[in-house]
Amino acid sequence: MRPATTDLQITDRGPVRVLAIDRTARRNALSTGTAAELEAAVRAAGDDPAVRAVVLTGTGGHFSAGGDADDILTHIAEDDPELLALMRAFHRLVVEIWESRLPIVAAVSGVAYGGAVNLALACDLVVLSADARLCQVFVRRGVVPDVGGAWLLPRLVGLQKAKELMLLAPEIDADHAARLGLANAVEPDAEAALERAVALAEQLAALPPYTVSLGKKLLNHSADDDLRGSLEREAVTQAAALRSRPAQEGFEAFRRKSAR
Repeated sequence: MRPATTDLQITDRGPVRVLAIDRTARRNALSTGTAAELEAAVRAAGDDPAVRAVVLTGTGGHFSAGGDADDILTHIAEDDPELLALMRAFHRLVVEIWESRLPIVAAVSGVAYGGAVNLALACDLVVLSADARLCQVFVRRGVVPDVGGAWLLPRLVGLQKAKELMLLAPEIDADHAARLGLANAVEPDAEAALERAVALAEQLAALPPYTVSLGKKLLNHSADDDLRGSLEREAVTQAAALRSRPAQEGFEAFRRKSAR
């Protein structure tokens, strides 16, 4: 069952659910309410057996300008617990995306600033349009990186490059982002980026869902373990995968083909 929504457009394209941030007048800036709606929508997709993959995007030619300044200033005017509530709303969203059983593909066009960049990086694959402009803008606003960026970015580009992107806060274009390893593909425009993201999601949706889910978890936890811990997690995960019907059918098909 889909959640009630005001800041999102939710569309099903076969087994792929497209979640589009829909605050066009504010370039899809993220309020705490938007974060809560996205969190609920990602969770609802994961609970729906008909959904096999998710695409996260924005309307109006932009992914998101980052945190909503009006919402942030309202929280600043309140007491300290309100500021913690602001951060934790976005943290719950990042965790929901990271830990979802579903593969999630981000389609990013136009501006993707601040926390919006890191929201995209929490997804499993990223497709950029040629006009995408990414910026870890936090230091320009007098704040530190958030929405998981200080954890996510060094794992993608290395510590020194992450420091450059976060402490100098340059705006980078789509080709630069792709060269850094922040994107899996660059498409000519927003529509093409969305279609490529949906196509990738459809490819993922066609694979055994249990295997995709286990593989995602194994990869996401790889940075948390040393080699021995990673190998043990791999052993437990592979044992579970090998007991699944898709694995048995896959090996039986391979054996029959090899016997010819």
